[in-house]
Amino acid sequence: MDHLAGLDTTAAGTRRQRLLTSMAAAHEHEQGLLRVLLAGLAAMGKVTLYGNARNRTATVYLNVAGLTPRTVAEHLAERKVNVWDGDNYAWEPAGALGIRDTGSAVRAGLVHYNDRSDVDRLLAAVAELAG
Repeated sequence: MDHLAGLDTTAAGTRRQRLLTSMAAAHEHEQGLLRVLLAGLAAMGKVTLYGNARNRTATVYLNVAGLTPRTVAEHLAERKVNVWDGDNYAWEPAGALGIRDTGSAVRAGLVHYNDRSDVDRLLAAVAELAG
């Protein structure tokens, strides 16, 4: 709790107040990175993005045309980008999207300790495949 309450070093008040302020700051930070990530991926012609919720966590679910999700995940791992491939416990949605039988998709998530360099590295690694 103390770690989370201390994310926003300008937060004041009780630990609960600092926690709420810090979590709001973390959310804004993650959403800013997500906007950059989504714009970068959307600009790549061979990338398919799944989901377009107005309010969403800083997570993307994607495929690169002509490549299995496992191939994409392994390529990203070689470039020090941690992602997951598969249905990610969304078995029914993967089926509804018609991607379950082909390995589903790649999931990349951002959290409060990520920064712009992490997003740029992810985008550069996907661009190597989708370019």
